[in-house]
Amino acid sequence: MNDSNELQISRFELQKVADFLPYPFIIAEVIDNVHWNTYLNEKFLEEIGYSYDEIPTIDKWYEHAYPDDEYRKNVIASWEMNEKLSQQEGTIFVKKQSLVTCKNGVKRWYEIKASVINKVHVVAFVDVDKEIVLQEKLKRINENNERMLSVLGHDLRGPISNLTSISEMASNSEISQTDFLSFILLINERSNQVLEMIDTTLNWAKLNFNVIAQNETEIHFEPLLFNILEIYKNAYKAKNITVQLSLESSERIVSDREIVTIIIRNIISNAIKFTPVNGTISIETEKNILVISDTGIGMSEEMIGNIWNHNYITNRGTNNEKGIGMGLQLVLQLIEKINCKLSIESEINKGTSISLAFNIPS
Repeated sequence: MNDSNELQISRFELQKVADFLPYPFIIAEVIDNVHWNTYLNEKFLEEIGYSYDEIPTIDKWYEHAYPDDEYRKNVIASWEMNEKLSQQEGTIFVKKQSLVTCKNGVKRWYEIKASVINKVHVVAFVDVDKEIVLQEKLKRINENNERMLSVLGHDLRGPISNLTSISEMASNSEISQTDFLSFILLINERSNQVLEMIDTTLNWAKLNFNVIAQNETEIHFEPLLFNILEIYKNAYKAKNITVQLSLESSERIVSDREIVTIIIRNIISNAIKFTPVNGTISIETEKNILVISDTGIGMSEEMIGNIWNHNYITNRGTNNEKGIGMGLQLVLQLIEKINCKLSIESEINKGTSISLAFNIPS
């Protein structure tokens, strides 16, 4: 039997083994410096989906499996580097994890293992998608934990320290009656800030950990807004801000009461923060649409763009009020949760208008 016949038998036996194994396999051969895919096993056709006609060569495989140009270049460069290291170490195995785009458009993580024998390449695809996704989820959880600890440590330490100092001074009678009353007002302001910060942080944390369960119910704007404005009465009265309400044409909406409250509360809080003394905040409803406008410092188009791109950095208010830096990001994430539509119109030194469109009962 000549070498050609022996090679044909070896290929046939290798193909039978490849079809028996539970992993997708490609058998390739280098001919005239071209990597030809000579066999795709049944599991490959079933799971990854590309036919031989679609990926006859390794270059065509790269084009289909990694449609993003930049990612494809990174995969190829990394694979070639691994091949060089394998050759230097005298091994015949190369492996790498990458995100493969299957024929049906689904992206799945595989650990790709290649065994090179002479000019024949046997490439196996081990599905590690669940493991990678779990790792990414754990990574996000760790990042969330670190961020929450950082925010809590930074933003709570100052206000609580101030409250402690003020209460110690008051208890030791080291301040006058006039100063005592001033400090009481300061304690009230700082306490509200701490409570708002804790509330926002906890809701942000729940959102990021995907444990906010929606509880849809019919909601009336009027009592909801009155309750929120009562919470911020001291804040807007301290700046002599006029709050104008026009709720006559409102309709009931259907949504999660807690989430809607958090969204509106954050927007009103921002309006108070960025509206100067003697300014105006207008709250209007038109059927299922709520519009909150202010005569505040306004925003540029770039600032609005940064909000949508999640690059917004909080600024101090017109009375040097300190923001907690997460309110707007929380609002953007929550409106997606309840399928609410938000739009922003703003002009520097003239004010901002934020419109929310909610679902109505069918």
